[in-house]
Amino acid sequence: MNGKLSAALILSFAVVLQGCGHIVKGKDSMLNNKVSTQKQCFGRYEVELPDYMYMYSGNYNFDNFYLEMVTAIRSDNPTLEKDWEQYIKDTVAPDMRKDSIGYGSKISHQDMNSNPRVIVEYLNTTNGNSSLARLYMFRTFYLRKVTDRNEWMLLNGNTIELPRPMPEDQLRQQVQRKLDAQMDDINKITYKPYPHYAPGFCLDNEYHYYPGRLEKNESYSLVWHSKRKGSNTFLSVDVETYLKGEEAEMESRVSKGKLLQLFFPSTTIEVGGMKGELYTSRDKSNPSAREFQWIPSHVETGNHMKPLIKIAGRFDTRDLPPELRDKISGEELAIWVLESIKMRKGADEDIQMFRN
Repeated sequence: MNGKLSAALILSFAVVLQGCGHIVKGKDSMLNNKVSTQKQCFGRYEVELPDYMYMYSGNYNFDNFYLEMVTAIRSDNPTLEKDWEQYIKDTVAPDMRKDSIGYGSKISHQDMNSNPRVIVEYLNTTNGNSSLARLYMFRTFYLRKVTDRNEWMLLNGNTIELPRPMPEDQLRQQVQRKLDAQMDDINKITYKPYPHYAPGFCLDNEYHYYPGRLEKNESYSLVWHSKRKGSNTFLSVDVETYLKGEEAEMESRVSKGKLLQLFFPSTTIEVGGMKGELYTSRDKSNPSAREFQWIPSHVETGNHMKPLIKIAGRFDTRDLPPELRDKISGEELAIWVLESIKMRKGADEDIQMFRN
């Protein structure tokens, strides 16, 4: 082995090993020092975080729609509907320019009286030699009125793709059927403050989604940040289910974790009912901060109880009150948070009901 490479690897081992001895006592340390925490709800899970952390972004992908939760909620105002309508028209306008590959695209449907409001763009795919030319494609945009909250939700429906060619009346019926399915699911989002035992998915601590069936494709990505000024503390959690037959795609996503296993020592931690490996390292520029990754040991396609969960983060003890900074390590913060992630009670009701 190259001498420089060998030395670099040894240094990496040393960096990661520093502080690992603190991990085993993370839970006791957090309890004994009375760190103020708050439970937060996401997807099928819940997590207990220091109370200075907040949801910075939350993206959800389901069978029929996509939702960026943190930017989705808007308070009522007199011009919101008109503003949204103009925003969507500005969004699709580039597809309609003569110099665009999508020239010939158009707004094919708009309804500002339905709830949710809906605008549909027909996306022309016949220009050039794209493989998409064999498809009709429609992009859908929604604005949902949450009447009892006097709030609005901005959502995107999943792109509607249908084989080309097709008789016009049949095409219209197929598009309408898919629009109805998207709108039905969007209207199943309800205001339901956490804690609760409802089946399905927490979108945040206030909104909830349950379609009344087992979603084939469910994936969501959450990021929490510290409220402390100048802090780089964060936690990111990605959850994704895979169908039977998608083993190769899933394997490619976990390959990075296998590479970490070759070079770095780890600690086995249970997260969300699944065992996995936690890797920690010191932040080179900040001795009070720790960076970490957690990767599950076993993921199954077609099993919503064993999705691919990937977690990364960086915790800095300078976020803590001054009197606690020397009593708790970054590793202890990480282990506390990871072990607090559990499937929310009742969240797996649809899995148990529809899994067979």
